[in-house]
Amino acid sequence: MIPCNNKWVGRSLLQQRGVALGVVVWFIAGMALLVSGIIAEARIDTRMAQIHYFRAQAAAAGDGAINLALAEQEGMRASGQPGADRLQNYQIGPRSVEIRMIPAGVFVNISSEDSQGLRSLFNKAASVAQQQGIFWEGSPSALAAAVIEFRDGVGGRRGRLFHSPEDLLRVPGVTRGVYEAVRSYITVGDLAEGFQGDDQTVESRMNQLTAAMIGDGPAVRGPAQHAAKSLRIDAIVKIGDQEWLRRRWATLNDGGYSMLPWRFVRTEAARPVVNGD
Repeated sequence: MIPCNNKWVGRSLLQQRGVALGVVVWFIAGMALLVSGIIAEARIDTRMAQIHYFRAQAAAAGDGAINLALAEQEGMRASGQPGADRLQNYQIGPRSVEIRMIPAGVFVNISSEDSQGLRSLFNKAASVAQQQGIFWEGSPSALAAAVIEFRDGVGGRRGRLFHSPEDLLRVPGVTRGVYEAVRSYITVGDLAEGFQGDDQTVESRMNQLTAAMIGDGPAVRGPAQHAAKSLRIDAIVKIGDQEWLRRRWATLNDGGYSMLPWRFVRTEAARPVVNGD
């Protein structure tokens, strides 16, 4: 017979049970972490789906209101009236939409603005960035010089064209914060084509634009208000507690292949309104 040490057997059984209990605890902890990760990922996916849903709603409602505003504008022009007011409100299904139509030439055209105008642009934008908590880097004079050098060339190097406002980010020294501060105040050559404006200063135009973008007064004052052939149209769509911006640029009396008397030359994706954009 094999001798049996009950004490040794007891300790062995306890150790085995301890190991088994440890394995079970680690398994439960691992499963808990896995489930937590799945839940967190599901919440992120749900939130992303909700954002895409809201963006699609904002784009659809915004585009509908923009077309209605342009149709009203063209209808009044055709009847010999000066044109619809630049600030309009529409109800598109369950969504209320505010339309702000601004002549494209009121914006600072970075394709042609001179050094002094660009300095005024960046100087004003630096103040806007400070007020809105946007990170700003670089002096207005240095940024203006960088834009001129990029655009016009230097030392025999050919200049480069601005095809869209985002091309400003290609200029050395222009950070994302600088672009965010100026994006609502600038245009490029193609978008401002056909505008016959007045002689307002850059700072004066930017002050008008600031008032227009927060809905504090008419979009534009002066002779440019109803004479422009190119417009930037901002549609502010209210969805729940959040406002969304749908922004499009249009050239009037130029439907191209469309039967409509206008043509959209640029469309920006709908995005949540931040800092009164």
